[in-house]
Amino acid sequence: MTDLDTLRRALRARPAADLGRLDIGQIMLQGGRVRRRRRILAASGGAVLAAVLAAVVISAGLPGRPGREPHPVPALAPGHSADRGRNAPYGAVISTGIRDSAGELVFYAVKVHTAQLPQTTFGVMGGYRRAGKLTADVESNEFSGPDTAPGFHAVQSPTSANGHPVPEFGYYAGPAVKITGVVNGQRIQAGHARWSVNRTIVIFWFSPRDNPGAHTVTGLAAYNAQGKLLPAGHSSPGVG
Repeated sequence: MTDLDTLRRALRARPAADLGRLDIGQIMLQGGRVRRRRRILAASGGAVLAAVLAAVVISAGLPGRPGREPHPVPALAPGHSADRGRNAPYGAVISTGIRDSAGELVFYAVKVHTAQLPQTTFGVMGGYRRAGKLTADVESNEFSGPDTAPGFHAVQSPTSANGHPVPEFGYYAGPAVKITGVVNGQRIQAGHARWSVNRTIVIFWFSPRDNPGAHTVTGLAAYNAQGKLLPAGHSSPGVG
């Protein structure tokens, strides 16, 4: 038998296993999906490349324009938003006397203009002041109902911003002269100051000295000059 006869016999033999029918439509569909994925990846890669090139052009200045220097971008203090108007103090800045490496912990009001919160016109910002410069670290504002309704508002649990602690703070709308809360079963008293724009608003904070573990202070209570307990309002601390 010649080699040609052997080849012809092998071609006429049935395969050892049934490989099934080939679904040409499915093969084309899978191929199309692969191509679509590749096109998407290629488009994404182009966008990334364009962004990188734009960054290079901005940082290096436009080519072919000798003598043109890139415009420097002024650096913002840590914690500052680029929207300086949003973080500008609305009224006087309140000193707390609490200091660390970031400077002195301060609080101040900021204006709020949000369509979703038509009854909220201001919030309270916690930050630090050092060498006359303010950092806007944590802002809290009312999110339900009028921001000047009697009671507590915008209570923010202890947090950290830019590596520096910001203790629990908020504000009270009403004639509060004393504000207290409970941490580890002990009642502690908050520092407070009246807002210069609206003297019925009392901004308060709990000193880390009285709450060294930075636990959430609960059971908030406000009292007037006669020692009478005032309405609670929204006294539950928020997180974030």
